[in-house]
Amino acid sequence: MSTTNDLFAVAAHLHVVLRRKTGRVTDTEWLATNAEYATAMVAYARAQGASDGHTELLPLADKLEALIPSMGGVARKPLLQAAAERLRNGQTPPEPARAAAAPPTRRSGFADSVPASGFLESTLSSVFGTPRKADDDEPGLRYVGGIR
Repeated sequence: MSTTNDLFAVAAHLHVVLRRKTGRVTDTEWLATNAEYATAMVAYARAQGASDGHTELLPLADKLEALIPSMGGVARKPLLQAAAERLRNGQTPPEPARAAAAPPTRRSGFADSVPASGFLESTLSSVFGTPRKADDDEPGLRYVGGIR
């Protein structure tokens, strides 16, 4: 069998066992193609196998871990482990890159879209007269043009 087929077979098997034993749902395709996700699921499977006694997870985790280098991605160490190793070796973390200066702000152009006489709603009284009060005797005139 090819490596891709092996990856998908182990990922599918691990997915089924994790779902049945722990209730954890995984993405089989992503598990077979993403080295970081696969590494995380291997760690999860091992933790569940050790703590809850699901020993059938351990050989599947070993198989998937052996196939991770064939995914093409580099399996990285957990952040805490990498930081501890750097501290032990006396290495300091690199300085973060400084952000570039923010570009100058652009005018929105909203002020250019306002007509000189104001918005249409503010000029309706010139067309329909002054608005009547709600308690007027003609209820149809409370609305624009008598439309309700």
